Amino acid sequence: MTNPSDPDDRVGLCARCRHSRTVPSRTSVFWMCELSKTDPRFAKYPRLPVVACVGFQPAGFQPKDDPPPS
Repeated sequence: MTNPSDPDDRVGLCARCRHSRTVPSRTSVFWMCELSKTDPRFAKYPRLPVVACVGFQPAGFQPKDDPPPS
């Protein structure tokens, strides 16, 4: 059973994706997809919950072409 207060259930994959950023407003929190800046396939603010996404990469994932953090 899912818990509606759990961000993973309300937001979906974006809650765990390295490309997502939260954008707070006075009354809400929006989830922005950073991939939308360079790839038109991705909505800037996707409709939630996102249950499937070709751009999903877990937070903390480090692609081989990205330099390691210093």
